[in-house]
Amino acid sequence: MENIILTGASDGLGKEFANRCLKDENINIIALCRTKPDYQCDFIQTDLTDENSIENACNTIKKNYSKIKAIINCAGVPGVQKLEEVTYEVLDDLMRINVLAPIYLTTQLITLIKESEADILNVGSTIGTKAGYNDQIAYTTSKWAMRGTSYNLQLELKKYKCRVIQFNVGGMNTRMHTKWTGKEIEHPEEWMNPADIADLMFYILNLPKMIEVSEITVNRKNI
Repeated sequence: MENIILTGASDGLGKEFANRCLKDENINIIALCRTKPDYQCDFIQTDLTDENSIENACNTIKKNYSKIKAIINCAGVPGVQKLEEVTYEVLDDLMRINVLAPIYLTTQLITLIKESEADILNVGSTIGTKAGYNDQIAYTTSKWAMRGTSYNLQLELKKYKCRVIQFNVGGMNTRMHTKWTGKEIEHPEEWMNPADIADLMFYILNLPKMIEVSEITVNRKNI
């Protein structure tokens, strides 16, 4: 049984990726999130904004799992605030989840990752490849930061069989922005299906180890 550590596992792209993995009876999902997912997995309740919670989750993993196939940093929150309305509270929460948590989780587990020759897939956003959008300075900054994290990990793990994949994905039909703004997505048919993105993630992770997709950008194309 191959173990994949997954954050953001209870909703959105994370849940779709888990469902794709569960079609393969040889894969077990270790879900790190606040709410227990509604599918079969090993659930470790984790608050990604809290240092102690992350450390406890990592200690549980190191105690109970001798090998992992991959760690998928999929959890993320948006931030939509006008420049003159940006609050420290929102900045702090967003950076903790989008940047600090994946870095700390990965570094806390780095020995297990190296010994397992496991892959690291950081789910970013196309907003981290450009200037961003109005009213999204914090979200844009966080996604640029994760690209830098992936580049550094690629450098530091160059001598290992571990692959580091920076996965920049455009707008998907999930509830991420709805949970933040309280508004439903307009024209959901024009947004990408997260199940399709999950299939692509799964495919990339299962390529031969000699193939490393170091960075991929997936844009939505409206026709």
